[in-house]
Amino acid sequence: MALETAEEYTVRWFDPADREPFLDLYTDTFGGGSDEWFQWKYVDTPRVAHVPILVATADGEFAGARAQVPFLMRAGDETALAMRFGDTMVHPDHRRHGVFSRLTERALDHYGEMPVQFCYNVPNDLSRSGFLKAGGEIVANLPSFYRVQQPGALAAGTDLPITIAARAAAPAVRAYLRGRDQLASVPEGVNVVEHAEIPVPLLARLYRRGRPSSVHAVRDEPFLEWRYHNPDWEYRAFSAGSGGRTDAAIVTGTRTDEDGVTTTHVVDVLPLASSDRRDTALRSLLAAITSAFRDSDLLAYCGTAIPRSLLAAHGFQSDGRLPLSQVTSPTKLVAYDVGDGDWSVGGVDVADPRGWALSDVELDAR
Repeated sequence: MALETAEEYTVRWFDPADREPFLDLYTDTFGGGSDEWFQWKYVDTPRVAHVPILVATADGEFAGARAQVPFLMRAGDETALAMRFGDTMVHPDHRRHGVFSRLTERALDHYGEMPVQFCYNVPNDLSRSGFLKAGGEIVANLPSFYRVQQPGALAAGTDLPITIAARAAAPAVRAYLRGRDQLASVPEGVNVVEHAEIPVPLLARLYRRGRPSSVHAVRDEPFLEWRYHNPDWEYRAFSAGSGGRTDAAIVTGTRTDEDGVTTTHVVDVLPLASSDRRDTALRSLLAAITSAFRDSDLLAYCGTAIPRSLLAAHGFQSDGRLPLSQVTSPTKLVAYDVGDGDWSVGGVDVADPRGWALSDVELDAR
């Protein structure tokens, strides 16, 4: 039964008995959600020892939850613990009673007393206002790029005329992408390898070789071991180099959604920082990936580590320009200062959009 005001709800930390009602509400709210997924995302995380979920109850009844995912972030020469807000949900019987705001405020109050320097997330259009009301600030529009290999993927769930038009455009789109790939410059003498499993030690070494000064997640071995065990995604890793040296690597994640659309994300690119050898290897890696995933409906990338010119050479288009701007929503980064008022890490201003170097690694459970 719903209570009259938010103050009447009990907000507390997650208890093991909350697992089943959490998953039930998650499935009803977002779809999906399994016990194995929960164990991976919230229990096995290497950054904190507790399950970082706040729960709201009404007379003992599960009313809602706010879950956080911890990240060890680096900027400049410093590291800081940060929390990514996500999976906030309120049972339909308890909505419009301030439960969402109460959970958010409780999380910010708690982490303000802990060694957490900031929180962040990328809320959708429906929930963003609630996060901004709780003290969040939009600090950046994160660039996303899509290679649309099957136009019908963008029309999934829309009306019949749009779907028919998208299908009619498919042959022209495939011809266009073949042309882009044939014209893209691929360097000679670069060897591309697909790994049988995620090469965690290699990825960690490549990360250490070129770290940007802007805010990003630390890619050490414990984090990488955890990150690519999400049971809902299929991960593959590719590396490239020459002269007996590995110069760059890409990790992809693929999933088919409830509409039957298969999307392959370029989840991470290492090293994060540019160099001549890395950028040369990336040219071969992106060519290999567009070939390996030619049957996916969409290829997607969010971030700044891959040069825009290289993405364009292989037919990736920005979601900030037509035609994608008409069918996608921009990825708006919202950040929350929970520290002492000095909103910076390693001398990098967290409120400055140029101070972030995020990808799907930090943004979503892909």
